[in-house]
Amino acid sequence: MLKIVSVIFVSLALLSSGLYAGISDIPDILRKAHVNKNNVGIYVYDLNGKKAVYSLNEEKSFSIASVNKLFITAVAIKLLGQDFRFSTSVCGQIPDDKGVVTKPIYIKGGGDPIFVSESMWYLVNRLSALGIKKIDADIILDDTLFPAAEIYEETDDRAYSARISSLSVNFNSIALSVISGDKPSFMIDPPIGDYDIVDKARRSRSQTDIGINRVGNQVNVSGNLNNAEYNNKWIYRNIDDPFVYFSEVLKLHLKWRGIDLNGKIVRGKTPENTTVLFDVESRRLSEIIMEMNKFSNNFIAEQTIRALACKISKNCDVNDAIKAVFDYLDKQGLDRRDFDIVNASGYSRSNKAKPKSFVKFLEGVYNDFEIAPEFMNSLSIAGVDGTIRRSIREKEFKGRLRAKTGTLTGVRSLAGYFYSDNHVYAFIIVANDPNAHKLLDYEGKILQNIK
Repeated sequence: MLKIVSVIFVSLALLSSGLYAGISDIPDILRKAHVNKNNVGIYVYDLNGKKAVYSLNEEKSFSIASVNKLFITAVAIKLLGQDFRFSTSVCGQIPDDKGVVTKPIYIKGGGDPIFVSESMWYLVNRLSALGIKKIDADIILDDTLFPAAEIYEETDDRAYSARISSLSVNFNSIALSVISGDKPSFMIDPPIGDYDIVDKARRSRSQTDIGINRVGNQVNVSGNLNNAEYNNKWIYRNIDDPFVYFSEVLKLHLKWRGIDLNGKIVRGKTPENTTVLFDVESRRLSEIIMEMNKFSNNFIAEQTIRALACKISKNCDVNDAIKAVFDYLDKQGLDRRDFDIVNASGYSRSNKAKPKSFVKFLEGVYNDFEIAPEFMNSLSIAGVDGTIRRSIREKEFKGRLRAKTGTLTGVRSLAGYFYSDNHVYAFIIVANDPNAHKLLDYEGKILQNIK
């Protein structure tokens, strides 16, 4: 009897220390990654067996970076619905027999995060289809649903910190096309005239490592450009003023379509009872969040939480949407004190969670049939697509691991689900460490040793 008790005691000790079921190599893996194990949180839970199979610092609060997007994913599907569509409304008057409009045309933004140049082409083409050839009045851009704003604590010219706006185009970012080879060139897309390219790049016979820096409307290109081998690379940078950018892209498409604008493009509010000529609708929310999560798009996340806020309150207060997230966690039986949520994208070190509680959130989503299929479908698939297409290299996880990544300086996180031996597991791996980025090459190995 004493021997049996001793065996049970040793087994429990091994389980509590994480040395169980072939997982004793994890401390060695963390050492190889040069990450302090005290700065790493891991929690892996067997959804079929209803038990934890590994934990490390599971009750410690960690910054989780873009894994935070999963909160808004769940609640947006729940409250907005998988078939929700953002809408940009075009209002005004039908043209006369000569195709002339003499009263203002209003374009009212609905916060569409994926309104891009193709959407603008469609909008202008619809104006043409109405018979409009000339606009002898102003075009009023209405962004009153939620005006343009810079919302992040840390900002630069990168696309991931783009300003939000209820009337936006191309993720409020420009794209620079870089072509190397015997005829090197640079081009801003869309080709609006407001941006000047300053070419400071050196010509090279062996490499292309271009960097760009936007200062106002000047795009400075530096680095090396290979003039021996053709390659086409796209680099994205945000813009300063969403209203001006939308105006310029609109004018460009009006010109391409042959519609004369004799008035100005100005900011204003759409009067009530103005005739809606047509709406430009986005794709379904289920498709939009797939793009958001697979490619970790901050702009989509922040626009989506504002759509949720606008559904909840008249003044589109983001705090109301964050409260809705906490209400969802409450309904799952989770302690809201285990989470700190300040925005949707995760682009803030203040977004935090305890690993055990976060995985319990994932378990709750997995068991919520109303949202689980779309939620799971939005995640990157190991070896197939998104941000873990190449980072999870273990063959056994290809097509069997779906997860969301998160990265900030000193923060690396990965959370989601994987399938192994007829069991589905929910998990999170998160590091808040100066070498957190090095964990990228070891996440698959960690899970491989746990399953």
